[in-house]
Parts: sequence; structure tokens; C-alpha cells
Amino acid sequence: MGKKVINRGISANDGSGDNLRAGALKINENFDEIYTALGDGSTLLTGTYVTTSASQVLANKTISGATNTITNIPSSALSTLPNSKLDNSSITIGDDTSTNFNVELGGSFEIVGGSGINTAITNNRIELSTDGSIVTESSTDTLTNKTISGATNTFNQIPNSALDNSSISIGGVSLALGGTDATPALNLSDATSYPTTALVGTIENAQLTGSITNDKLVNSKIIIGDNTSTNFEVNLGESFEIVGNSPISTAIDNNRIELSLGSIPNSTLANSSITLGTDAISLGGSTTSIAGLSLTGSGTVDLTGAGSKLRFDFAGYGSLPAFGTYPGMFAFDTVGNRPYYSSGSGWVRILDENASISAHTDVNTTGIADGYILEFSSAQGRFNAVANTSGSALTVADEGSDLSTAATKLDFVGAGVTASGTGSTKTITIGGSALTIQEDGSSLSTAAETLNFVGSNITATGSGATKTITVSGVPSSINDLSDVTVASLLKGQTLVYTGANFVQSNTPVSMFTVTAPDSSRYQFDGAGFPEGTSGDNPTIFLKKGQTYYFRNTSGGHPFRIQSTTGTSGTVYNDGVTDNNASGPNGVVVFHVPMDAPGTLYYQCSSHGAMQGTITIT
Repeated sequence: MGKKVINRGISANDGSGDNLRAGALKINENFDEIYTALGDGSTLLTGTYVTTSASQVLANKTISGATNTITNIPSSALSTLPNSKLDNSSITIGDDTSTNFNVELGGSFEIVGGSGINTAITNNRIELSTDGSIVTESSTDTLTNKTISGATNTFNQIPNSALDNSSISIGGVSLALGGTDATPALNLSDATSYPTTALVGTIENAQLTGSITNDKLVNSKIIIGDNTSTNFEVNLGESFEIVGNSPISTAIDNNRIELSLGSIPNSTLANSSITLGTDAISLGGSTTSIAGLSLTGSGTVDLTGAGSKLRFDFAGYGSLPAFGTYPGMFAFDTVGNRPYYSSGSGWVRILDENASISAHTDVNTTGIADGYILEFSSAQGRFNAVANTSGSALTVADEGSDLSTAATKLDFVGAGVTASGTGSTKTITIGGSALTIQEDGSSLSTAAETLNFVGSNITATGSGATKTITVSGVPSSINDLSDVTVASLLKGQTLVYTGANFVQSNTPVSMFTVTAPDSSRYQFDGAGFPEGTSGDNPTIFLKKGQTYYFRNTSGGHPFRIQSTTGTSGTVYNDGVTDNNASGPNGVVVFHVPMDAPGTLYYQCSSHGAMQGTITIT
């Protein structure tokens, strides 16, 4: 196994390195290999380790010659060894007749010379030499009464003087053996069928007499043709002309004929203009605007200049083009005075300042009358016009008990209480926290008849038309609030509501509201879906080290995080609180661990089709 290196990431805390579990696994695997190589797997061997490169003295060791190679052992390091202790204690000596004999280590043998051969020992070398009676390759000798075959021997450096014939004569030219004549004047008058291809060199004009007629040549003319397949021949020695015709001119430069094209006037062309739209443009001319131009087909129009004008008006909704052909197109109905855009699946009306609230698909104003209000129906998923039965009286109460007379003035009294606002909206600020009373502003889910001030530090007084609410003992710290529990707050921490109170959190918290239109799909609203509710069963993207709240408002559709899909899939509970929570306010909390897998799944434990993918980075 190669050394396993822990990936620390590109930079500190960027989340790209190994998690703690993966890093610890690599450390264990590295130590397992070390303890196995240098011990029994759990305990290291004691003593000094012998390594391949260290110089160490071994004692009490048995070294097998069969499995080890021992080299460079000096004789001084060995005691006397009998031949019997050696695998090989003799050497075998043989001659060229395959006769062999053995000599034991410690024994001796002789090498003696024969006829013409002498032997001598110098130090540790046996030298064999010949006497003067033997001819060798390197000796200088005079041979007598010897017959030497030219077929089986090679003769070198025999002087011409030793030969009976030492020259040759060819075509009247004599040349001594070993001589050279690069330009022999040979007489070839008797030569027949001498191939001209064997001639080397150049025939000079001076060597030729008379003229070579064209009929003596294989090719004595050239053929010239034009692009109409009209050809003519020019014999060698004749001439032809290449002439230009306006606007083409010709010129000869050394051995090159140059053709040049001058300006061609528009009048000589069959077509000297192009028509774009309804505008004809002569060749060489220009225009900055084109009338009557129609662009069709695929492509893009990129106009970045200011003041561009395009019309998208159509006479009535029925004259709008096919929405499937023009997704994203803007169109204006000049009959109904309504703007639209194509979603690709239909023309969607764009609401403007002249549009009625009833134009919204989730608003029903049928039967509306004076004094009616809009009331949202979760069952219908829309706002309906209904009679206002909530009343408009505001009752000021002390600990839930109505004061004796009706109030026309609400007076906020106490240290730290300030009032602001010059318009219809007034703001009462108490101890740094704002209480806003609004008119025609955002309201609670139900109309108010009673404004109830409750608390041990709140008192109400007043017997006339003016009522006074006194708030005492305003908390000086957020930890003084009964539903807040914090200690040793650190920079960057946030408050998270647990369902009972607010507690400090080290990680950012994102909230998803989970709904179920039916038993086949979940939909999400919240973090990552700024445009509103998501599509059906979308992929959710989460990040390691972050905390996510899944508020499941759907009844009968328990929301569960799993490592595999299906209603019987494997439940994933690492960092998950209240897994499988359901509506109306069931909340699944997921603190994403740093070793979480890259892919998990959300699943309704009651309906198999209600599931999607959670991608973790």
C-alpha cells in the first residue's frame, strides 16, 4: 500500500478536504501497515532494526547461502574452512578432446609445452609462446618449397614488378595496374548497341553539328486550351500571344505572364444592386436604414443602443401569434388595452395600474359589495370577497378586563417610550423594541376588536376618554426576556426558535415551508426559492455545517430524510431532529454533518410518489 495522505483542502475551512472520519481512516491504515511490517500487527518488535542502507554488526545470526548473496568477504574475516563445508570444493579442467580431470582446492596441476610451444609462469600468469619453427599470423617468415592456393588464400600488396603482365589496354588507352585515368580518350568506333542512357554528362552545342528537326523529337509542340474546351497547337519555334480585354490587362515579367483585373463598372454587370426590404442598394453604395425589412427564421437580434423602437401591438387577443412558437415574447392587445407575455404554454396577462384586483388568479370578487373584505381560503387556495363581520371597535383592556368607558385616545406612558410618525402610520417604541399600530397597513390574520396589554409590569389607567398604558421594568438585556435563553454570546451567533423559546445557535439557519397539494408531490417555499413556491418535488441543495428547518404544514404527509428512496427506504438520522414530522406545524431540523454523503433523499413515509433528491456540498 502506498502512503495515504490526508487532504487538508485548498485553504482553511473551505470544505474541500477530507472530513474527520476519512482522515482518521487514512491514519489508521498507515499505522496498520507500519505495525504489520515492523511487528505482529498490534505490537512493534523490540531492539534495533536492521535496514538495507545502515552499517551494523550482526551477532548470533544464521545466514542461509541458498536465500542470500554474500559478496566482498575478505579472507581475513574467515577462519580455516575445510573443503567439506563448501558446496563446490574442486575445479574441472578439460582439453579440446573433451578429456577432463578435477583438481581439489589445495591441490595442484601442471601445464607443459610441446613441439614448438614454450610455457612460463610470471607471478599469477601462465604465458604460452612459440619458438621460431612455427609460422604465425603476426610473424615475419620466408617460406620455401610451399604451394599456396589462390582459391583459399588472399594475396595483398603484390608489386607490379613481380607480375608477368602489369597493365591493360582498352580502346587504344593503356593503363598500369593501380593507375587512374578519369577522362580516357576511348575509341568506340567498333561499339554496337551502346545505350544512350548509359551516357553521363552534358552534350555541348559545339559537339552538335547542324539542327535537330522537330520530327526527330517525341514531343515537338504544346497544346493550349481555354475554359470553353477550345484548343490550339503551337509548334516549338513558333509563338503565341496572350492579350487582355478590359478590365483585364497582361504584362510579361521575365518568364512570368501577369494578369491583372481593373475596376469593373456597375454598367457592365447583369445585376449591379441588391434589394433589402423595399430598398435597392447599388454595389459600392451604403445605407443606414432599411425600409420594409422582414426577419424570419432562427437567430438573435442584439441592439444595445439607446432609443430602439419595436412594436408588438395586435388587434385583439385572438390575433396574438402562436405562443408555443414565441416563448418570452411581449405583445399588446390594442382592443382590450392589455399587455401579455408568452410562457411557451400560453399567453399570460401582465397586470398594470389599470388592472382590477380580480385579474389575479387567486382573487375571487364574485358578489362583492360595499364594506366587503378579502378573506383567504386555504381549501380553495384563493382570496374570496366576504362581508366584514369582525367589527371595527377597538377595546382597550387591562389584563383582559375592559376599561369602564370607551376609548378615543390610546396613550403610551413610561420611561423609554417614544412615538413617531407624521402620516397615517404611527410608531410606538418601547425600550428599544418597536410596537407599530397601522391603519391601512399590514394586519394580523384576523381583525382586531380588542387590544390587550398583558404582563406583570403593565398597568392601564383612565376613567375618561383618555386611557393610559404604563409599561414598567423594561428589560435591559435580551436574556431578561422569559422566552430567551442565552449565555456567553459570541460574535456571529444567531437566535433560533425551538418551538418553546429562543436559544443561541452557532450556525446560520434556513427555513423551508413544506406543502403538499396532493399525495403525489411536495412543494417548497423559503430559502433558495425567492420567486415563491417551487415546482413539484424539486432537488434541494444543502451545505455541510449549515442548519435547515423543514416546516411541514401538510397534514397526513410525514416528511422524512433518508439515504435511500421509497417509503421503506433507509432513514438518515445523523444531525436530524424530529425526522418524519408532519403538519400542521411539524418541523424537521437538519444540522448537516461535515461527513454527510453527497446525495440524500426526502420522502413522504405514507406516499411513495412524494420524494425528491437532496444534494449536499
